[in-house]
Amino acid sequence: MFVSRIDLCAVLEALVVFFQVCGVMGLCVNRLMPRSAWCYRGKIGFIVALFGLGIAGALCGRHDSEFALFAGGTMTVLLIGMTIGNSTIDATDPTPSYARTEAA
Repeated sequence: MFVSRIDLCAVLEALVVFFQVCGVMGLCVNRLMPRSAWCYRGKIGFIVALFGLGIAGALCGRHDSEFALFAGGTMTVLLIGMTIGNSTIDATDPTPSYARTEAA
């Protein structure tokens, strides 16, 4: 009988790669579709990917794998990508009614 053994370290490294791809996809969806329902889904996917990268990277570090460094670097780049750039608020939109002052 053939018994396959899957190395736990290899599974954790594959999870790091998976969460890296999910994080980049979530960032792209969030940034490229700011006015659609996909923006919110991209943000949720991005947050899940960051948590996954943190956990998988920490577990890779326990196995002395270099993928822990890749996970940390990817988390840094993703966070910079999410915080840098223009806001999604359009400057041509009218001022909300609660911010207007009333004439005396």
